[in-house]
Amino acid sequence: MYRHIDFHRKKFDMPATVERIEYDPNRSCYIMLVKFEDGKKFYYLAPQNIKVGDKVENGPNIEIKNGNCLPLQDIPVGINIHNVEIQPGAGGKIARSAGTSVSISGIDGNYSIIKMTSGEIRKINSNSMASIGVLSNPD
Repeated sequence: MYRHIDFHRKKFDMPATVERIEYDPNRSCYIMLVKFEDGKKFYYLAPQNIKVGDKVENGPNIEIKNGNCLPLQDIPVGINIHNVEIQPGAGGKIARSAGTSVSISGIDGNYSIIKMTSGEIRKINSNSMASIGVLSNPD
């Protein structure tokens, strides 16, 4: 059974509860099923140290907490992030495999400077979304 992962995370300003954390044979990290208050359910990539019953949110101006997804401009420098969009609205493309994360090393105008685990530095539009935390299953 193929599970469709929501890499866009466009359901803003509504908290969701983690219903379960699952193994997915099609990817290296675990996934989590979240249920929003309006009853809609989505699969997201599961970060480390997230538990069933935790609340996650998407959108600007929300709390910096494991599993939340916000624009790069709202995330402080030095925080580990994953599922980073290269272009705003295109869905997460960077740091999606098990145990990976990238960090914001600075801000340059309308761009955020991202440091990858390989050492590569990239400038990405600060309106792009990213999720907080390091992805699960680091082994």
